[in-house]
Amino acid sequence: MKNIFNQSDKDEILMRIEKLSSDSKPLWGKMNAAQMLAHCYRGAQMVTGEIHVKRVPFPISIIGRLLKPSALNESPLRRNTPTAPEFRITDERNFTTEKINLKDALNLISTEGEKSVKAKVHPFFGKLAPNEWGRLTYKHTDHHLQQFGV
Repeated sequence: MKNIFNQSDKDEILMRIEKLSSDSKPLWGKMNAAQMLAHCYRGAQMVTGEIHVKRVPFPISIIGRLLKPSALNESPLRRNTPTAPEFRITDERNFTTEKINLKDALNLISTEGEKSVKAKVHPFFGKLAPNEWGRLTYKHTDHHLQQFGV
């Protein structure tokens, strides 16, 4: 399973980010390219503890724990999956700024490895080990790059 802590996996993600442009169009969903980059950056900020996301309430939290294995395996994430309010980006964003923010965050997470993980609990999936955060960070970013065909 690919992991953002793996140098080659991180490099592959960064190369794909470079293929995006401000006018890249999504194959699904409502976000434009700048909003998608900001959304992924928020995910990275959650990993490093820069932002905190409220845990989903019971009984939804039970569903999240049941779906955790499928989120961490090789299968792709489902399209148009609901997201936490803290990750919804609806305002206009600067593409260049968001691209730099995401690349810097992914480089920091990759360089620092598992010690970069400050989050203990995912808002939907529950408790994650640092290695699982690395896998999920790769998979989430990959999902949204696929959304834009890169």
